[in-house]
Amino acid sequence: MPPTLASLVQHSALKLTVRAGADRLGTPVRWAHASELADPVPYMDGGELLLVTATNLDAENAESMRRYVRRLAGAGVAGVGFGVGVNYEDIPDALVEAAEEAGLPLLEVPRRTPFLAISKAVSAAIAADQYRAVTAGFEAQRELTKAALAGDGPADLLARLAAAVDGWAALYDTSGAVLAAAPDWAARR
Repeated sequence: MPPTLASLVQHSALKLTVRAGADRLGTPVRWAHASELADPVPYMDGGELLLVTATNLDAENAESMRRYVRRLAGAGVAGVGFGVGVNYEDIPDALVEAAEEAGLPLLEVPRRTPFLAISKAVSAAIAADQYRAVTAGFEAQRELTKAALAGDGPADLLARLAAAVDGWAALYDTSGAVLAAAPDWAARR
């Protein structure tokens, strides 16, 4: 499972605080990206945790923050991490309110937490998720090879395959007739 905003908030070394969008912390994070552009949307793919200090934003202007946050939300940004203690000692109320209105999670990043630490945490979680997937694939391949070599017929092999993909599997002959299926109801598909 990819990292989520909740997993980053729970990461004890990061010390992140939820300031808006607490009901959306289950949102997966595909990457963490720092940008001080007034409009980073053209450079986003969606799913990013955008890290900002508001160098180029009028973060105290309510209308400006509503437009900014709406564009980020529309681009599919997972959330915003706002570094306090750089340009602002606290997250401006205009940004908090805009994020709450748009339902975009807003995380406060303390001065002592470098953006790089957040990027590394996201990268490590993504790598661990990919490693789990590769390991599961190799394990499934090993199990399928054992089943094929055991010579117990296609039923056992299909049962293991269906379990590995968390679904169903069927073996058909050249005319399209079902020779074996797992689970049994899969033969009706």
